[in-house]
Amino acid sequence: MAFDAAVVVTTVCRPSLLRAVRSVYAQDYSGTIQVLVGVDVDPGAASDALYAQLERECPRHVVLTWMNLGYSTSRRHGGVHACGYGGSLRSALSFCANARHVAYLDDDDWYEPTHLRRLRAAIEGRHWAYTLCWYADPDSGRAICEDGLESLGPGLGCYAQRYGGFVRPSALMIDKLALPEVLHLWSLSPYPGGDGEDRLVFEALRHDASHASTGEHTVYYALDPRDANAALRAQYMRSRGITPPPVSKPDSTRALPAPAAQA
Repeated sequence: MAFDAAVVVTTVCRPSLLRAVRSVYAQDYSGTIQVLVGVDVDPGAASDALYAQLERECPRHVVLTWMNLGYSTSRRHGGVHACGYGGSLRSALSFCANARHVAYLDDDDWYEPTHLRRLRAAIEGRHWAYTLCWYADPDSGRAICEDGLESLGPGLGCYAQRYGGFVRPSALMIDKLALPEVLHLWSLSPYPGGDGEDRLVFEALRHDASHASTGEHTVYYALDPRDANAALRAQYMRSRGITPPPVSKPDSTRALPAPAAQA
């Protein structure tokens, strides 16, 4: 069965995966959806419990495809692929998705209910599309403010001068038949720490002019005070009269290297 859209999620089986996948289940998109979850690290029986819960909740128009190889393909966890956050899983699941249009979701982020519908409309006749994001409190699930700093698209935001802009993975949708050469970049890393695969993908995408933005903020990006760019985000929020929340999470997220200055 071919699907109208697919969503790829890689996970280390933290509890936030439930919120992430449930946000896909709650989409108002009328088409069929395949959710592909790849387990990078399985802490004991957590994978089985999460899978059982999400399988029970899965709506009729959604199919949950769960991949747990029993080992990590990431060099960080004993595998051979440079990406420290999922190894080759995002690349493999992108190809395994039985849909032409593939979206992505980090296991600590989540979607607003109109997200896939808007992205699917924006990508029609184009090679890739993106939406905008909220900075959000991972503990309460509350949107704090719009991300007007980082994930704004080609040529925009604080990374415009150094990197040509940025779109975080959770805000992307790619026509994988139009851009198959981009998919393997998810398994790579330009840095010794194993991060930066998202920057490699964006660098390839930004040179493809066949893209569109939804213009709407439909992704909730979970803030982490231990993230490398936490201070930059906190400064941005304070400049808008917003006090950054004291958030706590069991796992740090990744970030691009901090820019020298905002564009």
